[in-house]
Amino acid sequence: MKRVAWSGLIILIALIASVPSFAETQSEHINWGRWSFDWEVRDNTGLALRDVTYADEPVLAKASMPVIRVKYVKQMVWWNPFTWFGSRAESGRCGPFQDRLRSQDLVPIVNCGNQKVCVESTTQNNVKWLELGAYARIGEYHIYQSWHLSEDGELRPVVQSRGLSCNTDHVHHPYWRFDFDINGNGMDQVFVHDDGGPDSGWGPGWRKYTNERNDVKIPETHRTWFVRDQLNGHGVLILPGTGYAPLIDDGERDRFTDHDVAIRRANASEDVPWVFGARGQLGYDEDNQGVQEQDIVFWYVAHLPHMAAMGPTKWLAAGPILRIQR
Repeated sequence: MKRVAWSGLIILIALIASVPSFAETQSEHINWGRWSFDWEVRDNTGLALRDVTYADEPVLAKASMPVIRVKYVKQMVWWNPFTWFGSRAESGRCGPFQDRLRSQDLVPIVNCGNQKVCVESTTQNNVKWLELGAYARIGEYHIYQSWHLSEDGELRPVVQSRGLSCNTDHVHHPYWRFDFDINGNGMDQVFVHDDGGPDSGWGPGWRKYTNERNDVKIPETHRTWFVRDQLNGHGVLILPGTGYAPLIDDGERDRFTDHDVAIRRANASEDVPWVFGARGQLGYDEDNQGVQEQDIVFWYVAHLPHMAAMGPTKWLAAGPILRIQR
């Protein structure tokens, strides 16, 4: 599987080498431009980044993708009692699924030396980028998960998927988990901005989160989020993805996944594989803990629609945009 150039979303497909899969942890340290980090594949959380620094300052303790929840539209045909209950793939009554990328799910990438994690530098619009990507097969799904880092301080996590478990419309909901560690002192703050919003003491349109909560995108006000260090003011902007053709954005939430972001206080016991099942919403907020000047975990959820009429070979992609602010 050839990696995808996210800027143009040109899907190039190569033959898959018949190399046995393996389950052990994979990891490596990388210094590239002003970035320094470790990547790893372990604990069913996909291709993850650890100890990420930019210009010698800590940014993220860990960035991962613990799960892709998939919800199919269920079709009930009056004349076929097999579609009324249970699971029938031919009728669309399948799932929901919780896809968690494991090391043994990864497939060697032929045009990257049969590596299971491919690292490659590119230039897009005169800006240098580093791409890390892993290609996985889970059932009928082909999944390419990647991280794109620019020389000028942008980080773009992207997930791409194709395949049909049932010949029915469905939505993939990838969950990214960002454990921030800005400036390395555990004094993170989280803000949200809406165009035209009032000034509550942080500037027009800015509000500060005080406790754990879920939140949603508001395209009309260009809602964005900002996680920063209380001491030096450095931080990271989190922007909803602008879409990769043929999609125009990161999709819309639904009853199955009813939020777009979630803010949690970091807790080591919560840095585990997805525990909420295919049908479960994100938890970890039962105590409604305070998040002011704390170690913060920021979850971002995209909603990747796949119309069955597109067929099983059409690749679709989604992901947010993170920008270093100094």
